[in-house]
Amino acid sequence: MNTNNLKRFAQAARLKLLDQIGAKLEKVLTTDSAELREKANQIKQLQEAINKSNKQQVIDTVAYTWFNRLVALRFMDVNGYEPIGIKVVSPASNATLPELLQEAKAGNIPQELPVNHQRIYQILDGTIPSANAQNEAYRELLVGSCNHLHTVFPFLFERINDYSELLLPDDLISSFSIIEDIKQGMLPEDCQEVEILGWLYQFYISALNEKLISSKKKYAKNELAPASQLFTPKWIVQYMVDNTLGQIWSEIRPDSKVMESLEFYIKPTYTDKLHKREPKSIEDIKFFEPCVGSGHILSYAFDVFYKIYEEEGYNPSEIPTLIITKNLYGVDIDQRAAQIASFVLLMKGRQKQRRFLRTVAKEHIEPNISYYQDFEFDNKFKNATALGSLIRVDPKEVADFKIENNSLFAERQKEVFKLYKLLGQRYDCVVTNPPYISSSRMEGSLKQFVEANYPETKYDLFATFILRCLELCDGDGLTGYMTPFVWMFIESYEKIRKIILKRHQINNLVQLEYSGFDGATVPICTFTIKNKPDNYLNGNYIKLSKFRGSKQQGPKTLEAIRNRDCGWFYSFKQSDFNKIPSTSLGYWLTNKIIDSFTKEKIEEKFIAKAGIVSGNDAALLKLWYEIKFKNISFNEEKYKRDSLVRWVPINKGGSYRKYYGNNEYIINIWDLWTEGKTTKSVRRGSKDYYFKEGVTWTMVTSSRASFRYTISKVFNVAAPSIFSDHQQDIFYVLGFLNSKVVEIILPALNPTLNILTGDILSLPNLITQFKDEINIKVKSQINISKFDWDSRETAWNFQQNELIRIKGQDTSTSLGTGLEEAYDSYCHYWQNKFMELHKNEEALNKQFIDIYGLQDELKPDVPLEDITILKEETSIVNNQLVFNAKEVLQQFVSYAVGCMFGRYSLDQPGLILANQGETLEDYLNKLATSNQQLATSFMPDDDNIIPILDNEWFEDDIVGRFYEFLKVTFGKANFEKNLAFVEECLGKDIRKYFLKDFYNDHWKRYKKRPIYWMFSSPSGAFNVLIYMHRYTPDTLNQILNGYLKDYREKLTAELDRQAHIKNVGTAREQTLAAKEEDRIHKVLLELQEYERELYKMATDRISIDLDDGVLVNYNKFGNLIKEVSGLNDKKTKDKVRKFDWIDVTEIR
Repeated sequence: MNTNNLKRFAQAARLKLLDQIGAKLEKVLTTDSAELREKANQIKQLQEAINKSNKQQVIDTVAYTWFNRLVALRFMDVNGYEPIGIKVVSPASNATLPELLQEAKAGNIPQELPVNHQRIYQILDGTIPSANAQNEAYRELLVGSCNHLHTVFPFLFERINDYSELLLPDDLISSFSIIEDIKQGMLPEDCQEVEILGWLYQFYISALNEKLISSKKKYAKNELAPASQLFTPKWIVQYMVDNTLGQIWSEIRPDSKVMESLEFYIKPTYTDKLHKREPKSIEDIKFFEPCVGSGHILSYAFDVFYKIYEEEGYNPSEIPTLIITKNLYGVDIDQRAAQIASFVLLMKGRQKQRRFLRTVAKEHIEPNISYYQDFEFDNKFKNATALGSLIRVDPKEVADFKIENNSLFAERQKEVFKLYKLLGQRYDCVVTNPPYISSSRMEGSLKQFVEANYPETKYDLFATFILRCLELCDGDGLTGYMTPFVWMFIESYEKIRKIILKRHQINNLVQLEYSGFDGATVPICTFTIKNKPDNYLNGNYIKLSKFRGSKQQGPKTLEAIRNRDCGWFYSFKQSDFNKIPSTSLGYWLTNKIIDSFTKEKIEEKFIAKAGIVSGNDAALLKLWYEIKFKNISFNEEKYKRDSLVRWVPINKGGSYRKYYGNNEYIINIWDLWTEGKTTKSVRRGSKDYYFKEGVTWTMVTSSRASFRYTISKVFNVAAPSIFSDHQQDIFYVLGFLNSKVVEIILPALNPTLNILTGDILSLPNLITQFKDEINIKVKSQINISKFDWDSRETAWNFQQNELIRIKGQDTSTSLGTGLEEAYDSYCHYWQNKFMELHKNEEALNKQFIDIYGLQDELKPDVPLEDITILKEETSIVNNQLVFNAKEVLQQFVSYAVGCMFGRYSLDQPGLILANQGETLEDYLNKLATSNQQLATSFMPDDDNIIPILDNEWFEDDIVGRFYEFLKVTFGKANFEKNLAFVEECLGKDIRKYFLKDFYNDHWKRYKKRPIYWMFSSPSGAFNVLIYMHRYTPDTLNQILNGYLKDYREKLTAELDRQAHIKNVGTAREQTLAAKEEDRIHKVLLELQEYERELYKMATDRISIDLDDGVLVNYNKFGNLIKEVSGLNDKKTKDKVRKFDWIDVTEIR
């Protein structure tokens, strides 16, 4: 079954039906014709329906009604299930028209079809005039077919004598019709399984489902159904049914061969200790789905029941009726879904018995499936469409229920009585995929009901349904579920864990990999629970976290069932969960780890504090290089001493990186503590723990957790931190947290994307005699990781480019002084550091594995891919560290540009010009040297404007300046060789790199907050680069008069030269000159427009404030400056215009 094609078809069909039915509705309401006057009653019904709700709701309802009917007809056509024996929407073999219409044209309309046969024949032979005879005749045949099917499927095919017939689309048989779409969308090979109907329903409502889920608002009552519909994967359905119904039958008939066919059945560990189940006839086993949806679970349960009936010797002709009337029950808040579920069961019966639908019609057989309605006259069910199966019904209430047959409410009372019976009896099996709706999204009355009746599980509806299903289950029965797996671990679900562990028995459970289910963005598990606790049984568990993607989950579950020694099958004693903090279900933990929880924990030596919530990140948080460097305090002393300090470093999480790093952000601590500069949501944290030494990590991560040493920073709520007064404890715990041992333990306390301080503090902290030895290794890991982090210019402790540093330290005469030799030395140096880090990582793993006694479970080996330094500069290929020469040389070029602007200097390490408006005079003062001495080094650009053009039109052209830099750093003698190496690594000549790639590399390196800004004409014919820290209100005027006008004049002179060539050159030279003339003319036109815009802004003398950040300042220059997606594109610019802390009139 190609579900991608089905999704495209269902979504497109929905849109077409909505469009055509909407147009038909307008036509019916606004057209006066004899035909429509004959249907006055139907039009009156339509108008009443619109008045009761609205036009769109009527259109939605009718569109889905016809979609439901048509796909059901197509399914029966393909499988030969049509009661009249003729295909209704599908053609016969080698035909194009629907077979029913084709037969009618041949004079063969089935007698049982409730249509005016003579009228249809007269339409077809032209006796009755028609604009489209075939279409009109087929319309009546289709409506008649639906009315005939009412006798078999009254729940799905209501008698059509209302406005739904009026709104049926006009075009039914052309190649553009909805009928043709149905035929093409539901291919015969897709219709072999009745589950196609469930998939189509989910896909039909998927757009609404996605819209509701993404809205983040509370659901209205009528939105609960579409927001919570989720089709359950077939293998999970099999697992749940095999281990509930299958388990019960295996206890009733231990020698049954049926179990051999249930491939997802997990045999209990100690079958000899199973309690004896009372003998029971298969006819008496009741299976209930309280959120039945489209019947996927009941459909498979039908198959299992059928096998059991066969084995028990029942007559095959009787079995479908027995299953549908005695074994299977379901209910849903969604009427549409319940209709499909009922239809699905009847189709299952028809698959097994050819004459089954005749029996259904004759004996008025209906599945035990209903849907919730609001019954105003009944206190228990007056809000049923919101509360659904959470409503509790006592069996005594069923016995006492009275139907007043002579009352006006008699029919409604019969309908509500069905719900009383469904919820008032107890079932042997209750299996469901419940709605996943958190308390923040619950409709108001639903939320109140859950809080009042299910306080232990008030946080989420799925957890409430776990308990509710256990209530609906017989005392000796089993329940099965597919739910998010958060209930197994996190603190807010501790109460439900304790209830289950104390009162019930987890039979078995499969925990899917985080992305193991395509249908939802939540991590999933599927499990079965025995209603009665059993102290003799261990629960069986399967952990699929190693197997990424939905396609692996089912096969790997089967592999574990067949081979319990596979490595991801576990058997766990339920009472041992009580030894784990918060009774987390860490079923994979060994006895030694569980025992370690009874010893010292991290919380005994560390304290956690709440992180900062700024309340206005856009205003208060910046990347450190965006603002004036002198206004940042990198230590507590400067922060307390210097009243001008406004900014301090802040931990804000970041990517997977161990020991040290992710030091990028700063926060305006001044404004954070100033009233009126933040919002009510601000949390300033504890000042006592500002700048403290500790351990930090990223709270929300899509991969494994990684822990880093922190000092001299504050911390954001996204970067939880723990602190200790003892440095040795910090190093020891940091080493432990980054070890493989924690990779096993931490997911048992919280396997979600959010790693909280409570999870970390709950970890054991076993101290060993090797603590000092461990700490030495951890310090080495910190130092190497810090050196790696600081080797890039985006780090605030950056000193100089690595190739230049390596060259300066290389005293070997054999390596020479060339750039390529420096690169080789760089690779050699950092490979040694990488392997040292790797060696220490494995040594620390071994020590902690030994401390926790996990030698049989864990190996200390660390894949090279997991080492978290040199991520930009290297890759792992065939288990070898391979350096990326392109990236290393791009860093070198970037550093060269930094020296051109004076941000860095070859004469002094670290930042030089990094404050707003600094000049060459400041540069010279900071170097404390004379011009004469500097003449032998490398001077920054004097006006802070460096042109990047297609040729060397100016003395300070960027390529010429780079040549100069290369000569100064690696010598004039080796210049040609060194330049060739640069260009080889970059993959192009240096001018092309600066024109095409440099700026893209720059803004990516600086996370879309570039410090060098490119002013560029629309097609890039004119480009100059400036350094924002040296920007002044005169800069645009300098670009205009010092470069753009000059460039235009030079191009005009070049035009004259090309004209001369056209007169005196060879034929080839003349052709080339003509092309160049055309190009220059186009450039001049572009520059003329650009100059007009530049002049306007130059006269405005635009000022910037670095404290506002790049996002604000960059957007002050309109189209003059290069567009960067996520920085100054239209969407981002509109976002900036909404900032209430800037003058938005300056955004251009």
